[in-house]
Amino acid sequence: MSGSLATALRVEALLWRRSTVRRISTPLLVALVPVASVGMTALARSGAVAGPGAAKLADYAVGPLGATHLAVCGQVLSVALLMAGGFALAAAFGQPLADGRAGALFGLATPRGALALARCVVVVGWAAACAVAAVGLTVGLSAAATAAAGEAFGPEAWEGAGRTLVAGLLAAGLAVPFAAVATATRSPLATVGALIGVVALTQLVVVVGAGAWFPYAVPSLWTGTGGPDAAAAVNPAALWLTAAVAPVATTAVVHQWRRLTDV
Repeated sequence: MSGSLATALRVEALLWRRSTVRRISTPLLVALVPVASVGMTALARSGAVAGPGAAKLADYAVGPLGATHLAVCGQVLSVALLMAGGFALAAAFGQPLADGRAGALFGLATPRGALALARCVVVVGWAAACAVAAVGLTVGLSAAATAAAGEAFGPEAWEGAGRTLVAGLLAAGLAVPFAAVATATRSPLATVGALIGVVALTQLVVVVGAGAWFPYAVPSLWTGTGGPDAAAAVNPAALWLTAAVAPVATTAVVHQWRRLTDV
């Protein structure tokens, strides 16, 4: 299995490098998220926004500058990575099944379970790398901005960077169940619909006050989307529960692909 998995990883990595989804999503995650994080904070502190917009940005107008940059980054990144990862897995798993290309897999010596595992590893690994790059770039931009403002990029900012990175990695893992949805429905469009549905459901769960234990709400709440009290309500057990989604979903996807008999 290890030799088959190594071969599958090489093939899937090559396919993913050529993917249109990757080419579009990577710069959006790596560049747009850091720029948005620093830009939204600057806009909130400029006094140029009034009315409802000012109320929404009020939390970003106070506090240490570096820590605020990283808090905004965590809130944006946790949603962006889930969406990008979900779209990526919808394409990687759903499209070959929808157009019949997956039929060729029955003639390969590499087990289909190994292919599915490799595909999950490659896509989630790409999402994790984007999280690392986005946080690193945000730290660099924030350090420059805080220095220009005469502030120090202090311990609170570094703590925020660590929390943001963990939240981003958790969000990347939360996309894996949509590979199972794509396999079950054999439709990338249905998978995207399920992704949008989960995002909407997450908003409802947060509104009724159960977000601290709902994995899809945990990363954004933990980085401060719902305020300090909501972030404090996310305990280590909820974080571990959220982290468990990726390996459980990966196991389910591998099982699905091992049982594929008619594509």
